[in-house]
Amino acid sequence: MNGFINNVIGVITSPASAVAKAMAEKRWPAALVLVLLVTAICTYVTYPVTKVEQAKFIRDSEMAEKLSDQQLADLDKFTPTQRASGAVFSAVFAALVLVVGAFFVYLFFKVGGVEGLYVNYFSGVAQASVLDMVLGGILKSTLVMLKKTMMVHTGLTMFFPGLDFRSLNFILLSQFDFFSLWYLTALALGIAAFAKISLKKSLVITGMYFLFKSLVLVAVSFFTMKMMGM
Repeated sequence: MNGFINNVIGVITSPASAVAKAMAEKRWPAALVLVLLVTAICTYVTYPVTKVEQAKFIRDSEMAEKLSDQQLADLDKFTPTQRASGAVFSAVFAALVLVVGAFFVYLFFKVGGVEGLYVNYFSGVAQASVLDMVLGGILKSTLVMLKKTMMVHTGLTMFFPGLDFRSLNFILLSQFDFFSLWYLTALALGIAAFAKISLKKSLVITGMYFLFKSLVLVAVSFFTMKMMGM
């Protein structure tokens, strides 16, 4: 237990050594369990707020025209089972994000000529994810409960309060979340220490991965909202 706590503290205070050690020892189960558990709890706690707000967005969109009056009235209602299912689904989705994200991190570094197996990179991603998915998730959930809205900001979007969340500019700026950037920096530091490559090279490859990921997320988010009529 003490070792686990030290690992969590280590990724905050000494990210390079903590992530590198996790990669070298292929140590990922504990970090993965922590990420999934926190994700599920945060989703469960904030579910009433997010459910109501999501219902409002749908009622204000073109999708509302395809729903009956009863369906519109029931949008913000939920059962305890639905709330628990939402928490489980968010944990499963978080696991998928980690698996896919680690694969692309591994792919980008592999193309860059950096050694290591997928399990090494997955271990590093799981360890570094404590920063954005655990610490960031807890802070964002706290803000959601305090403000009673899921539109909370921990990145560049906080400096542009007038931007519509459906606009392309907002979606672009939302990629620059401070916790996500902290995670990427820790990952770059850890991979550089693990693979014995220069920090500059590690940062460049990580930056290319960030650009790729951002372009994909921006495209998916923008076109999804357009298809939903939001």
